[in-house]
Formats: sequence, structure tokens, C-alpha cells
Amino acid sequence: MCEYIYENGQKCRLKSLEGSKYCPLHIPYEEGEKLFGERIKELKARKFEERLRAGQTYFEGVYLYDVRITGLKLEKPIVFKNSHLRTVLIDSVSAPGITFHNSHVGRIIIFESEVGTFLLNRSTVFGLNLLRLRFSNVVYVKNSSVRYIMINSTEYTGDGRGSEEEYGEKGPTGRIELSGLRDVRKVGVNVRYPLLREILREHGLNPSSSERSVRASVLVLREIDFDRSARFKRQVRLSIRRFHGALVMEDIDVFGHSEIVGSWLRNPEFIHTKVVGNIIFRKTSFHGDFAWRSTFLPSLPVELSVEGFVEVKDCRFDSPTAAEVFYRLARISWEKNGDFDRADEYYYREMVAKRNSRVSGRASGLRSLILKAEVLFEWLFADLTCKYGTDWKRPILIWLAAVNVFFPVLFLATESVRGLSASLSLLDYEYFSVVTATTLGYGDYHPVGIGRGIASVEALFGMFMWAVFLTVFARKYMR
Repeated sequence: MCEYIYENGQKCRLKSLEGSKYCPLHIPYEEGEKLFGERIKELKARKFEERLRAGQTYFEGVYLYDVRITGLKLEKPIVFKNSHLRTVLIDSVSAPGITFHNSHVGRIIIFESEVGTFLLNRSTVFGLNLLRLRFSNVVYVKNSSVRYIMINSTEYTGDGRGSEEEYGEKGPTGRIELSGLRDVRKVGVNVRYPLLREILREHGLNPSSSERSVRASVLVLREIDFDRSARFKRQVRLSIRRFHGALVMEDIDVFGHSEIVGSWLRNPEFIHTKVVGNIIFRKTSFHGDFAWRSTFLPSLPVELSVEGFVEVKDCRFDSPTAAEVFYRLARISWEKNGDFDRADEYYYREMVAKRNSRVSGRASGLRSLILKAEVLFEWLFADLTCKYGTDWKRPILIWLAAVNVFFPVLFLATESVRGLSASLSLLDYEYFSVVTATTLGYGDYHPVGIGRGIASVEALFGMFMWAVFLTVFARKYMR
């Protein structure tokens, strides 16, 4: 009989192999290869399939090469404990749970399967791939060494009510939680992984090119220690694409770049998060409740530290306040790195969002009318004229168009200018307009009637626009 002893003190009941004290499942790799050569792989695979067909789903202390579990509907969870596995492929399986505990695994691939709970705990894994996994409870990857984590087209299928206490955990269902991980080289949500496609095809599986969004009540990334080798610093280490749900990043130091693309985020939180490289938000929609806007948003520039650039491109915000904070974060990062042109772009977006946030307030009555008047005045004199001091070309173009076209035509239409000649041409009106806008006042032409009011407005306009231009020009080039 096999001499392997389980943690509960019981002894394995399988027959030991000839020349060894262990059965095919428990014999270590080196000993098995020494006794049987390549044939040990076949012996292990055959015995594993026999135990699986017999209804056993709990495997402790086993040494297996290629494990494939396919097309099964199980009543009990699949458990690998204290085991050594080279490759595990689970496809088209329905089970209440899949667990890897205190095990060493080369690669785990779960494809087109339905589970209640997936748990990877206190294990060492090179690559974890969850592809088209439907789960009704939680996905936990915790307290382990995992080099690569790929989660694609994974969806929560439960109702989101109640709490789960399985495996000693308490919390809302629908969670995907990656916590307490070390030696991580990349975490990817809906990222392309060509090698995985090749592996699946080797096993007769042909995944389609169309992928679904990853959906969960919350995606938690907590206490993840990324591999700090210099060769990974310039790579995208954290990539979240097409994720739908709440996002929490806490106590993470990303040694490289991060990106969140094409996602729908609810109450996203960044707590004690540091990105050594750049972080990119692109085509992402941000949605938050009142508590999130009032408690988390004000502390975002402090909690999220980015040594590189922050890019916020083609994103949507359900509130101007959220847009203002994210644009401010991006502006600060570009200013810190010396790119003031890009910083001005985000400063303009920040000011527009700040202006819109005042209008979207709950003020009513006279207070609402005053706020709207202030916003209109700000748009007219700060945004329209120079984009809050970031565009030095706009005041010149506005001045030229108004002085050389608008006011001359207005004087011509009202015939409100008198001069040396009885009849004035358009050039005469344009000359008078330039003299008025520059406040030179030669006296050869003078306004009459309504022209006096128009000339007064033009004189004030000319002085204001030149002041705007000089201020913007000095700000632009003195930086």
C-alpha cells in the first residue's frame, strides 16, 4: 500500500508501484522518472482519470504532469492540496468550487466552465488563466506567488444578495479578489495572450476571437508585490480592459505602467497606490454615488501617486466633480514632468468641469440665477476668449475678426460715423474701427447717434482683448 499520509492522519489506500513505497499519484517526479522513465506520465494520467471517474475530486499530495478535467458536472468541489502539478486544464466543467491550496502549479487554465467559488491560496503558480469562467460566488487569488494572471470574459452569474462564508471568508458575493500576491509580472483583465490560444488548440479547443466584458460586483487588487526586475519597468504591468463593476486598488506598488481601458467603473478607489510608470485611463466611464464623491474624490491626488504621466482620454464621468479631480491629477503629473502644453490641455478641461459643477449644484431661486449669470460671464470672458489662459492664438483671431469685420459692418449698417468726406467706404469704416479699438482717436472721423455707444463698446473690447493676449502670451512663454 502507498505510504503517503494525509493531513488528517489517514493513509493512502492505493496500491504502491513496484520498486516504490508510493502509488502513481503520490510518487514524486524524480523517483517516478528514475523507475519508469517517460512511462510514469501515462501511469499518473491513467490513475488520475480512474479516481476522477470514481467520483473523487479531492487530491492531496499528488504529483501530476498534465491534468485535464473536461465535460463533467460535479456535485463536489475540485480540490488540489499540497500538490505538485505541471499543467491543469479544466474546460466545460460545472462544479460548486475549484480550490488550489498550498500547491506548486506550472499553469492553470480554466476554460468555458461554471463554478461557485474559485480559490487559489498559499500556492506557487507560474500562470493563472481564467477564460470564460462563470462564477456564482467569489474568485479569490490570495497569499500566493503568481507570475502571470489573466482573467478574460469572466462573469458573475449570481444575484448579488447575501454574503458568503465559505473558506472562512465573509463579504459580498460577486467579488474577484487578488490579494497578498508576490513575484507578479503581469495582471491582465481581457488582454490578449497568444500563447494561451496555442495551448488550447493543442488540446483540441478553438476559442473564438470575440470576447465578453469581465463582470463582477467588485474587482479588488490588494497588497500585490510586482517583480521589480529592471527589464519589466517599461512594460504594462497592470492592464484592465472591458471590466464592468466596482474597482478597488489598495496597497499596490506597480513597478511599471498601468492602464484602464474601455471599462465601466463604479465607485473606483485607489488607496495607497503607487505607479512607477504611467497610468492611462482611456474610453472608461466613471460612476460614483454621493458618498464616493464626498469622501474618496478629494483624497485621490494624495492616495494615487504616479511618477510618470496620467492620461485621461475619451473618458466619461457621471459628475463634473469627478471629471475635475481626474483632470487635475493628470495636469499635475504633466506639470511635474515639464510638459506644460499637455498640462494646459488638462487645465482647460479641469476648469470647464469646475464651471459645470457649479451649475449642477442644488441651488434654487435667486441663488440659482446668480450662479448661472456667473457661469455665463466666466464662459464669455475666460473660456471663449482664451480657453482659461491656455490659448494665445484665440484672442488675436477674435480681435482681428471683430475689429476688421464685425464692427466696421455694424458702423456701415447704422451709418453712424461722420468724417472728412460726405460718403464713407467700407475701408473708411474699417479705419475708424481700428483707431477706436486701439484708442488712438485721431479725430478725423467721429461717431454720431448710436455709433457713440458702439464705439464705446469697441474701445473697451479692444483694451480687454489686448490685456488678455499679453497675459496669455506672457504665461505661455514665461513657463
